[in-house]
Amino acid sequence: MLIKVCGMRDPENISRLSALEIHWMGFIFYGASKRFTEYVPETLPEHIKKVGVFVDADGSEVWNTVKRYGLDMVQLHGSESPALCWELRQAGIPVIKAFAIETEADLQATVAYEGCCNYYLFDTKCAGYGGSGKRFDWSVLSAYKGETPFLLSGGINPDSLGDLTEFAHPYWVGVDLNSGFETTPGMKEVDKLKEFVKSIKKLRRMNRITTLFKTRQNNILSVYFTAGYPNLNDTTRVLKALQQKGINLVEIGIPFSDPMADGPVIQESSTCALRNGMSLRVLFDQLQDIREEVNIPLILMGYLNPIMQYGFENFCRSCAECGIDGVIIPDLPFADYLADYKERAEKYNVKVVMLITPETSEERIRLIDAHTDGFIYMVSSASTTGAQQSFTEQKQDYFRRINSMQLRNPRLIGFGISNKATFDAACSNASGGIVGSKFVQLLGSSASPEMAVDKLLEALNS
Repeated sequence: MLIKVCGMRDPENISRLSALEIHWMGFIFYGASKRFTEYVPETLPEHIKKVGVFVDADGSEVWNTVKRYGLDMVQLHGSESPALCWELRQAGIPVIKAFAIETEADLQATVAYEGCCNYYLFDTKCAGYGGSGKRFDWSVLSAYKGETPFLLSGGINPDSLGDLTEFAHPYWVGVDLNSGFETTPGMKEVDKLKEFVKSIKKLRRMNRITTLFKTRQNNILSVYFTAGYPNLNDTTRVLKALQQKGINLVEIGIPFSDPMADGPVIQESSTCALRNGMSLRVLFDQLQDIREEVNIPLILMGYLNPIMQYGFENFCRSCAECGIDGVIIPDLPFADYLADYKERAEKYNVKVVMLITPETSEERIRLIDAHTDGFIYMVSSASTTGAQQSFTEQKQDYFRRINSMQLRNPRLIGFGISNKATFDAACSNASGGIVGSKFVQLLGSSASPEMAVDKLLEALNS
């Protein structure tokens, strides 16, 4: 979870706060604020980014301040236009746009800024701009349907831990801390912040997969790609592109030399990725800081052999450290999962997603439903992966048969999703669809991950 502490102005206070495990430090350049400052340290520890906070400043003022103080990010609290946000973001300055929230109607203002900002900040509506010490009703955020990740702000204090534990939203990524930890405006109680930061890092957040299906019941689009393909260091760029384009869930493929459930497209991508030097250790290194920028649910999908070589306990621990929400291991026997793996995965809050096919017995399906959570991966056929133009009536019967079982877990349909017809059929018979081979093929033939995602969305919508 991202932790931002805002309204800093005192050099000694800043120095003490810099020793804490926070991510962002905010400096307010709005003259009417009680926390206005003209002091920003030249350097902070590498793990802390400097955020400049502005209210209705014009573009030139923002730019000059960014350059003068070496700011890493900007936070805009006034009526700044989407165009200004986009201009700053395109120039490489991450943008947080703040919105004053009281009712669901206030969320409508975010719509015009979708795609223009890196983050939103939802603060309490009050007469001024932030620092009110009052909290708005977080439950209204259930009506937020945007794709931009957001921070909670307004009235968060040492007593807020319980409420933060209960709060859930798939695009919630962090908290903004200010007046709830002050002795006077701009002077933070570092010891209280230290304990709060320790506690919030220990919170066992609701798994993002659970949150996704809790807040969205249909038309979920999950996309698979092979880590390290087409180039070794493409992994994080692909993930950012998928989130930016509104993909709901991502499966990151762990390349393996003998991918028995995969068709030729994914087999070829695995061979290429291995040749590029991809391995589990390299992948976890690449994903180490991914949760600072990507908040959608992430699943690792791979075969048992490389996972066992890594060590299953170590694998689950590394997943938790990187913010991976679940794993799919097609060749993991269900009996072995129950006996040897389930407890260890649950220890690290990692969902193990099981596959079912048209040949899976009802008894086994009900066992899977009873002993797993997250979702069930409905394989559309017993063959290997690969794009299809449509689903046969026989497959439609299989979908209907599974639906008639009234299972506890939601389902996603995969294998063969490649166009509007197949994705619509998946959404009609489950909570959504999983696209694999089609996207991997587009990744290999497109000039950039962003172009590949655009082409995929075009195929699924036309």
